[in-house]
Amino acid sequence: MNRLVIIVVALLLLGASTTEARQRRQLPALEWGLKAGLEGIYNDNILRLSESDINAFHRFDPAFRTPVETTDDAETELTLSPSIDWRAPATTMVALQYRFKAVGRARNDYTNYQTHGVSLNVRPRVRGYKWSVRAGVFTIPSFYLRVYRDRDLGTYDDARFANWEYTGNVSYRPAEPLWLSVIAGVGTYYYNARFTEYDSEYREVGGEAEYTTRWDPRLTLRYVRRISDNLGSTQPGGTSFGTGGPLEDTEYGDGDFNEDDFRLSVKTPVKGLPLKLLTASLDSRLRRRVYTTDRSLEADPFHRGRLDNRWEITPALSWSATSVFELNAHFTYEQRSVESDYSPVALVKDFVRREVGIGVTYRIN
Repeated sequence: MNRLVIIVVALLLLGASTTEARQRRQLPALEWGLKAGLEGIYNDNILRLSESDINAFHRFDPAFRTPVETTDDAETELTLSPSIDWRAPATTMVALQYRFKAVGRARNDYTNYQTHGVSLNVRPRVRGYKWSVRAGVFTIPSFYLRVYRDRDLGTYDDARFANWEYTGNVSYRPAEPLWLSVIAGVGTYYYNARFTEYDSEYREVGGEAEYTTRWDPRLTLRYVRRISDNLGSTQPGGTSFGTGGPLEDTEYGDGDFNEDDFRLSVKTPVKGLPLKLLTASLDSRLRRRVYTTDRSLEADPFHRGRLDNRWEITPALSWSATSVFELNAHFTYEQRSVESDYSPVALVKDFVRREVGIGVTYRIN
């Protein structure tokens, strides 16, 4: 009797394992997903203008040239992110994702812009996998900055740039709750024809640590060091003003810099409230940029001895209303404070920007 029981149990276990294996084999090789979002945002400083420039705008100062109708605006942000997961041979999972964002402004539509990003991620197709590799490309085809003076013609024109960035990272999990990543990237900022003096190329390297605590909050700490070369600084021509001339915003001169970029994020489910599946997050970022020109203060007053401290903080809430719909809200405070050997530079470079937004996200798979 005992032998019969053992045989029956063995047959049941064999049948269960065979069924599970058959189900694994029957999983589709390709799966796709889609994430779409729509958010309404109020931005109180769309061009990141200094307080002195905002005051000049409101008093209709003819010396402050800008085509904007308002320094603040209502924005609509549309995001689309299709993805494909491929169960590749050798128990490998390959994920390809494209992310599109379009920002439209109600009263200053010529400042609208789009971003595009493509990423490829490879990891083992097993539970508790220990490593992953990612490569990505990101671009802003055209971004409106502000009106600058063309030093060659003496006229004032719109300045726009295009940004391309290529990044990669390798991640490893030494323990169940901890991921460690090494990050590297290169990129370019190329300006429109009137302002090629601002063109730059950069390279960066850094690391990231992500830790999930036993109480559910997830902490992420990221550091990146960027070195930027201002390619156009060797073009002939002087700065737009000397230390005794009129003060107006510019970036002429030698804009080479080194930047330390620190980010800290905390994300946690919110418990004990009537709303279920509510998540709170807090993202903070500090960028410390040191300009490295060896030119004299008279030759380059905007960059000689200049240090930019730029930080932002964003608290946010998201609520998974259903399995496919998510509601979210956020507030962002951003500030730049400048220290310079030529103290008036801070008057046109310091800024404060705030935005508040609420949106909805729809997911498939």
